[in-house]
Amino acid sequence: MTENYIYSALSQLLRENESDRLESFQRRREAYVSGGEKPLKTDSGGFDDSVRMNYARMIVDKGVAFLFGKDVRFELAEGDVTPQEEWLDAVWMANRKMSLLQKLATNGGIYGTAFLKIHAQPGQMPKLVVVDPETVSVALDPMDVDSVLRYTIRYQTLDPQTDKIISVRQVIAQDGLQWQITDEIGNVDGGTWQTVSVQTWPYRFAPMLHCQNLNAPNAFWGISDIEDDVLEVINKESYTVSNILKILRFHAHPKTWVRGANAAQIKVNPDNMIVLPGETATIQNLEMQSDLASSIAMHRELVQFIHGLSRIPEVSTGKLDNVGALSGVALEILYQPLLEKTESKRVTYGDMLVELNRRLLAIGGFGDENYTELRWQDLLPKDAQTQANAALSLKQLGVSGDTLIQEFGYDPDVEREKRAKESDLGSALLQAFDQGEAQAE
Repeated sequence: MTENYIYSALSQLLRENESDRLESFQRRREAYVSGGEKPLKTDSGGFDDSVRMNYARMIVDKGVAFLFGKDVRFELAEGDVTPQEEWLDAVWMANRKMSLLQKLATNGGIYGTAFLKIHAQPGQMPKLVVVDPETVSVALDPMDVDSVLRYTIRYQTLDPQTDKIISVRQVIAQDGLQWQITDEIGNVDGGTWQTVSVQTWPYRFAPMLHCQNLNAPNAFWGISDIEDDVLEVINKESYTVSNILKILRFHAHPKTWVRGANAAQIKVNPDNMIVLPGETATIQNLEMQSDLASSIAMHRELVQFIHGLSRIPEVSTGKLDNVGALSGVALEILYQPLLEKTESKRVTYGDMLVELNRRLLAIGGFGDENYTELRWQDLLPKDAQTQANAALSLKQLGVSGDTLIQEFGYDPDVEREKRAKESDLGSALLQAFDQGEAQAE
């Protein structure tokens, strides 16, 4: 009896945790897409003073821009381009590399965990699909929170045959040393399921990959860029600004009031002169005495708090008040919170990309032990002349040319090929020139 009670309580707790996770996912998605709920109710006159300050989208998009705004290159070995690298570049080109990576990072920024699925058919280029985290649930190894035993993808869609909404479920489960993929369809409630197909994935690794957006120890699901604490401050900022606008709507314009007379006794001449009856009648304007300084100060404090909590400095969004010419060191200090955040993401997403490339190369027939090196570009703009002088000094100290070329954001292999072509072209032109002179003589 005790064991049944414990099992029932544990099952209930797991269901509640899953429900809470999906609810938080929906809140973050709504905050990113539309700014969340309106902070004020529409008044009786039908006027809506609500303003949704969508800082959530700014936070996520800025994080994506810093992580995957510039090309990240994959390299197996320095020197000439290898067949493995050529094939891997072709796969990524076919899958619109940077567009796909930005979608992946957007999911991670919103939900805290990013998922990617590999579709591979014999004789075809592997297709990479970014999977909506709201549709994914996982079963984990009880002894290893990072080890997934089963991925379940479930969503609703329109049946092209019947034009009715159906539920679709795909279960990717570990079966010994391999993975089995089961596709099912069911009714909208998901009460009954019909198996459409069952196939064995022909590799020891899973066709699904995942990574945390920001590291969350002792947990499978990672930390998003817009956790509840960030959204709470954003909502308070929207509430503050909306109330400021409501106050201005009611009190920004002066209101005329009269004492000692009624409306019928007041006369307005054609030249707009107002005539009041008797000497005791008074007419004045009621004006707002405050300039809302305290409310505006609170608004500014909340904005600064949002930027500090999300680690997105205001300068990164284009705010340049009281900022003059900055050195490289000063710029890095201003951007330090965002730089540190992006470097953390380079660790989590980078590990996933290295593993993804390993799996892609295995599918391409190059073996399953190819680990690529990731070549990230500089996060902040640099003075080209200063950087060039520094590179010359580093070259004299023994730093390789490939490393220095990568520091400038170029691909050493591509540059090497271009130099070889230029050299061949120069030799051909020189030879043609010599032959022309000989014929002239």
